[in-house]
Amino acid sequence: MTSTLRNLRAIAAIVLTLILTGATVQPAQAVTTIKLTDIYSSAKLTEVYLEIPPASEASLNNWPTLEKYVTAKVKFVQGSLESDQISIGMRLKGSTSLQPLKQKPSMRIKFNWGDALKGQRFLGLKNMTLNSMTQDTSWIHEFASYKLYNSVGVVAPSTGWAEVFVNGKSKGIYVNVETPDDIFLSKRFKDPTQHLYEGQAFADLKPGNDSGGEFDGKFTVDEGWAATPNKADLTALIAAANVEPGKAWWDGLAKYLDRTSMVRMFAVDNLLGNWDAYSGPIINNYYLRSNSSNKFTFIPWGVDQTFGENRETKVTLDTYTFAMDKPLVGYPWVQLSHKKDAIERGLLFTKCLAYKPCFTLYMQELRNASAKATAIKLPTLMVNAAKIFDPFANDDVRAEQKRNLVYLTAQQKKVAALIKLYKIK
Repeated sequence: MTSTLRNLRAIAAIVLTLILTGATVQPAQAVTTIKLTDIYSSAKLTEVYLEIPPASEASLNNWPTLEKYVTAKVKFVQGSLESDQISIGMRLKGSTSLQPLKQKPSMRIKFNWGDALKGQRFLGLKNMTLNSMTQDTSWIHEFASYKLYNSVGVVAPSTGWAEVFVNGKSKGIYVNVETPDDIFLSKRFKDPTQHLYEGQAFADLKPGNDSGGEFDGKFTVDEGWAATPNKADLTALIAAANVEPGKAWWDGLAKYLDRTSMVRMFAVDNLLGNWDAYSGPIINNYYLRSNSSNKFTFIPWGVDQTFGENRETKVTLDTYTFAMDKPLVGYPWVQLSHKKDAIERGLLFTKCLAYKPCFTLYMQELRNASAKATAIKLPTLMVNAAKIFDPFANDDVRAEQKRNLVYLTAQQKKVAALIKLYKIK
């Protein structure tokens, strides 16, 4: 008897035993081989396959329901690495960039959506944000901006690249931005989080802006409301923020805010021309995270409109700049929206400019941010990252990528001139 025949008979005997004893043969289970470090790598491209049923697809193409979660499934593939197909909730996102699924919208995936998926995680994540970069012609702003924020010590998301497929059809290149939620906060902060607030455009730390509940008011609560259903910590910060600029303001602020991190964020905002930030005239795109001692930390968000790209005009490669040391500046659409050339910037930034110790620290952090951009070879990182998605790019995208590098060099020269002008040591 050959060894092959013996092996076949042995296998048959095992199967017969399983049948007779009532046992069942389970199918092989798919194994998730892809890792979180793969997904949030600037050197790799992840394919994201979304399977969206007809009812969900219809909802995501209906303007009144674009931002409402619907059921779907997703699978991640990166070369030979892949995940299982996972049931999820998903919705579309954006303010001025919001668009239906049939176009190229930004998306939010929730792995633990609804009762059926409660407790589900994907590689430890509850949420994932896929940005379509429709407000960034170069496709590199978010990667480069978050890289620099993190490099200077400001808590900010990590990013990765994704090609998103919807029911088998490619939507093109996306940036996968780490979502600020309780999972993110537990990784980036050593102390427990009390609240995570999301600031609304043009809403500042002014008296009365602490009103409302979890989902309404000028500051909505993304994390922490269940345990602490009030905004007392925000009330205390607003009170400290509205003291007249001076020693009492600066010293009092230290109790309720990480001042160093705040000023470092201001520095990167201005170096990268981020007018759509808290320190900009729109006072937008930021989170405020508090700990159990009511002390806050700023977290930047929505950094696609950086590096001086001027989307207000149809002129290719034109650049929009604003002064890094002035309390009033403009932004590309300021004449359209406000009928003036400049408007006031974020309250804490303007007060920082008015109080010499804070202004000096800001200038020093501007110099440090510029030096850090050079030290980490940010232009080289940008060029190398762009190679990952170059097959999706066209000549306009590549030209804007080059303009970004010219802009950064020009901004660094302006920083050096400011340091000399104000005789900063």
